[in-house]
Amino acid sequence: MTVRRIIFRAAVRVSEWLFLQRKIKSLYHYNLSVENVRDANHLDLITIAYNNPRVIELQSRYIVKYFGGAFTHIVVDNSTDSARAESIRAICERNGTGYVKLHKNRMNIFSGSYSHAAAVNWTYHHIIKARKPFGFGIIDHDIFPVRPMDIITILKTQPVYGVRRSRNGFWYLSAIISFFRTDFLKDKKFDFMPVTLQNTYLDSGGGNWSSIYSHLDEKGMRFMSEKMENFREGSLRHQDQVELFDDAGWVHSINASYWKKIDIVKEDILEELLRKYETVEVSS
Repeated sequence: MTVRRIIFRAAVRVSEWLFLQRKIKSLYHYNLSVENVRDANHLDLITIAYNNPRVIELQSRYIVKYFGGAFTHIVVDNSTDSARAESIRAICERNGTGYVKLHKNRMNIFSGSYSHAAAVNWTYHHIIKARKPFGFGIIDHDIFPVRPMDIITILKTQPVYGVRRSRNGFWYLSAIISFFRTDFLKDKKFDFMPVTLQNTYLDSGGGNWSSIYSHLDEKGMRFMSEKMENFREGSLRHQDQVELFDDAGWVHSINASYWKKIDIVKEDILEELLRKYETVEVSS
């Protein structure tokens, strides 16, 4: 490892450590208890929000529509735009959704992936470890369930579930959507940070390889299927396509943060697009 790389990693870890020190009691939060969850089959569904109120409004509706059983939807707001964060807060309060506004996340100086990963790590340490639900999920703000979901049943048969990423013998669950059984993580280091192992870069979520995924039997597990599909002419992933996960049970609209400049506003057509996928019949 080069000296430059060592310095970079040290800077990332120091910045993240400082970010993790801010406790939830010092932040604005609504409709969110950090007491132990009493229901033995409870799922906490965590959305990491970022500067897009429109997708949060739509996502919250689809989650209420398609999630069954005992669950709590919690929006962890990592937005950098104060006006948009205020809109997200108002949406959550109007819908009765759990909400917490994170403090300023300086990990953006490294990249959006580091900022997102720091938000997830903060959520695990300050919300999940306090609430201790049976299981929890981490989802992007632009992914939507379009058919009934029963994640708890899957987590009773295996400790993690989501979209697998494999690179040079390493595998991990994508930060777009991943679920974990909480008791399985006890005494394990939970780390969503990107890492480089043996010259192989693993994006957000890859930091869990050493402590979590390397100890699991990859071949004996079920993962979400995935495929890309065009919703309009063109071949640009961020502009012309959606990702379909779990036999089209989840639709990922992609790029709701608009970090990649595109020619359309996807939210203008998103609701119509989701209705299309709600009608898709899943083959048995």
